[in-house]
Amino acid sequence: MLTSAEINAFVENGYIIRKGALSETDIQSYQRAIDCILHKCRVEGLHADHLRYIDGERDDIWGVNNIFHPSIREQALVDALAHPQILDVIEALIGERLRYHLCTLLVSSEQKPYHINWHRDAASDGEVPLETLLGRLRSHVQLNGALYNDETLYIVPGSHRRELTDAERAIIQQTPKAVMPNQLVVKLKAGDIVFYNSSLLHKGYNLDGSKRQTLHYAVLVAPPENEPPNPESPTSQEWLNEPTFLNSLPDRLKPLFDNWLKYG
Repeated sequence: MLTSAEINAFVENGYIIRKGALSETDIQSYQRAIDCILHKCRVEGLHADHLRYIDGERDDIWGVNNIFHPSIREQALVDALAHPQILDVIEALIGERLRYHLCTLLVSSEQKPYHINWHRDAASDGEVPLETLLGRLRSHVQLNGALYNDETLYIVPGSHRRELTDAERAIIQQTPKAVMPNQLVVKLKAGDIVFYNSSLLHKGYNLDGSKRQTLHYAVLVAPPENEPPNPESPTSQEWLNEPTFLNSLPDRLKPLFDNWLKYG
C-alpha cells in the first residue's frame, strides 16, 4: 500500500499525508457518530472528565478523549481504527505487531477560538534527549483523519529527529504560540489523513472557528513476544477490559487490544 518513498518520508520528515483515504460514505458515517458523541458531551453533560477544555476553563471544548468509553462509544468510530486506509498504513510504517494507545476526537470549539502551544506530546517543553527521539522514529504512529477541510495542525518537519534549536526553545519558553522557524501548515481536505510522529514539534491553531471534526488515533509497536506481560491489567482506561467490548471488536483490532491488555 505504501511506497518506499512514503515510508522514508515518514522516518525523515515525521509525517505523510494520504489524500482521499476516507470515502464520502466513511465521512458521513463518522460525522454522524461524532455528532452523537458531541451531543452527549455538550448537551447531556456526559464524559466531562475526559474533555479537552480551552485554557483549562470548563466552558468550551476542542476535543474529546477516550471515545471508546461506554458512556459515549459509537461503533463506527471503533471500526474506523480497523479501516484498511488506516490500519494497513500503520502496519506498513511500523510493522504488524501493534498495541492500541488512544482514540480521541479533535473538534471546533463553539464559543471561542483556540490556539494550543507548541509542544511535543511526550514533553510540553519540547525537551527530549536525542537518543530517545531516535528510538521513537518507528515506535508509533499518530494520525489526524479530517472529516471537514482542516488546516489546524502546524508542524516543524524533521524536528522529531533532533533536539530543540535555540530559537525553538526561546519560542516555547517565551512566546509558545508564535510563528516557529520552518513551520508548516498541514492542509487536509475532507477524507485526507496525516500520519505523523508525536515527537514532531506541533501545535493546534483554529482562531477563525472553522468547522472541525477530526479522528485523532494513535497506535504503538507492541513489545516482543518473549517480553513478560504486565502482571496487572491496565487501569488507565479500565473500561476497555470489558469482555463485551473486547468481543465486539473487528477481528483486525483484537491483537491490538490483546497487546494493550498484556503490556498496558
